[in-house]
Amino acid sequence: MNAQGASSFRRRVFVVMPFGKKEVPKKPRVNAQPTLEQAEERLEVDFNAVYRLLFAPALQAAGLQPFRADDETAAGDILKDMFAELVTADFVLADISILNANVFYELGIRHTVGPRGVICLHAGWAERPFDVAPQRTFKYDGQLFRVGLVRDSAWKTQVAQEVSRLGETLGQAVAADRTTEGSPLYSNLPNLRPLDASAIETARFRHYQKQAEDWKQRVKIARRNGRAEDILTLAGDVPSPYYRRDLLRQCGDALIALGRFEQAEKIFLEVCRDMAGTGSVWELRIQTQLALLANRLGRPHEAEQRLSDLAAERPDDPETQGVLGRVYKDIWRTQWSEEPTLPERVKQAWRNAAVARRSIATYEAALRRDLASYFNGINAISLGLLLEHLAQANKRTAKPEIDDLADLQTVVRVAANAQLEEPSAAVWARATLGELELGLGHAALALDHYEQATADPELSWFNVRSMLDQVQLFQQLAYQPESVEPVVALLEERLAELPHPSARFTKIAICSGHMIDVRDRATPRFPEGKVEAVRAKIAEQLARWEIGQGDLAVSGGACGADILFAEECLKRGADLRLLLAQEVDDFVKDSVRRAGNDWVERFHALRELAEVGIQPVRLGRPPNDLSIYARTNLWIISTARVEAADPAQIHALLVWDEKPRGDGPGGTSDFQKQVCQLGGVLEIINPTKLS
Repeated sequence: MNAQGASSFRRRVFVVMPFGKKEVPKKPRVNAQPTLEQAEERLEVDFNAVYRLLFAPALQAAGLQPFRADDETAAGDILKDMFAELVTADFVLADISILNANVFYELGIRHTVGPRGVICLHAGWAERPFDVAPQRTFKYDGQLFRVGLVRDSAWKTQVAQEVSRLGETLGQAVAADRTTEGSPLYSNLPNLRPLDASAIETARFRHYQKQAEDWKQRVKIARRNGRAEDILTLAGDVPSPYYRRDLLRQCGDALIALGRFEQAEKIFLEVCRDMAGTGSVWELRIQTQLALLANRLGRPHEAEQRLSDLAAERPDDPETQGVLGRVYKDIWRTQWSEEPTLPERVKQAWRNAAVARRSIATYEAALRRDLASYFNGINAISLGLLLEHLAQANKRTAKPEIDDLADLQTVVRVAANAQLEEPSAAVWARATLGELELGLGHAALALDHYEQATADPELSWFNVRSMLDQVQLFQQLAYQPESVEPVVALLEERLAELPHPSARFTKIAICSGHMIDVRDRATPRFPEGKVEAVRAKIAEQLARWEIGQGDLAVSGGACGADILFAEECLKRGADLRLLLAQEVDDFVKDSVRRAGNDWVERFHALRELAEVGIQPVRLGRPPNDLSIYARTNLWIISTARVEAADPAQIHALLVWDEKPRGDGPGGTSDFQKQVCQLGGVLEIINPTKLS
């Protein structure tokens, strides 16, 4: 299993194991001198090689982020840092192959932290102690790492096979972890509460907090600039498991603000699975958000069922009730909004008034539970006024839909005015007051409120679109047109000024692959003599896919596959984006100049014709275990995900010698898997096989 393909983020795994070379008895001996026969059975194992060549690449192949105590380069308190990892890491992987006191001490600490998140490995040399014998333990072939063993090509093949096998095993173990209770402490002591780490204060946690603040700022900038692909990439490398849930919620909210509902839903589903069973307020909020996303993705009845279940569980939660009211409102609107003429819309809207009344009742109940939730109140008020208007238009006796309408309007006005000084709430408070004045027919006041709301520089296209959708509800049913039309014109004008975040290209073509080989490379991957043959193959494939005007091409800018692909896409009239792993000067030095000045000139020519993204500027530093080049691949794939109207129209070229190297997230093999998981098509061009 490739966990990265199924998850929005890479879980952090703290590896607890012996260090260095250890002499390992095959059988445990207690208070007794070994016999001559037993002494001959002793063997020495290089545990550092076990980690470096087996555990780390296997975890990376499973989409996980490995970390061992000696990976830390910054100065600090080793014990505090170790305890922090034991408490906060998503998983602790413990090698219990030998009776190492430190390993079992640290494993015991992790068992007290919570009921899950422990993976035990064993090389088969000794019997397991009684206390951990019942633990589910996965085996690995430790014999491959005996000191003195010849590390020839056959050995390398065996290690690669063991990495692949163990990576799949670890991926399956992580996927199953939510359904198991791995800690013997929690399984034997029912109702024991997990450790609360929220109050921890150490240098490492302050470091995590600083990273998290930088990450939040980058997500905020990406949201402001409409860069959903940056947000999606950042979601894959959240800096700390301690802050992950909060950061991913922000990431999901940012994607919603940009209208990328499918990607937001995937992230919220993963966060919800991560929080499953906690019973926290935030778990309820995420589940409510998922219901709202289901509604926005055209699954209103699923949303209604989700919210009904949540409302039954938490009858006093106003947010859940409010979102349920939104779902009923959307269902009602779809029943009449597509009618081509005003008389037909008015007729069908009144015919389905029962659904609107259900929405009013739900919104009103939510407001009465929380009088500060003015957004619930304004929706109830607007729907009530619209139904009275529809009754008159259909020559029915108009009666108040809300008994204490005047009181409700006062509550909403007071609650919204109270939020005008709060930066995070002022926009929607203004829009609420504007909608309230529309309902009352106060055209000038309504327009003034909307003008102030839309002047906020943080406003996204989707924010304005949400305001316009609400006002168009009045417009479609010809309610107070003299008040409504000026507001509609204002919002449409403001909408045209903002970058459209939901624009999609018909087809997306992406590329990754080898650079031109350095001179005298021992094992050729992309010899310079194969350049024209590779170019011809790229051109042939792009023609077969009919890539051209209106399509988007995305790649890095390195000499070799990237530049050849970009040049051929431009010839066919496609839009081009180059995503660079480094600042331009460093990138040219490390990834272009090696093939000669001609490639440097061609790179700069492409820069003039392309939209260029620079990773350190837009995304900051990658996680320690992820190279800048692997992260660029993930960035390219994220771009394809958010820009493709249909995943089936993602077309990927991989210029690759087809030799797996056990790479993790973002590596060549992973690039291949992720494209296929997205539903796109992939074509491999192997330079070594071209004549």
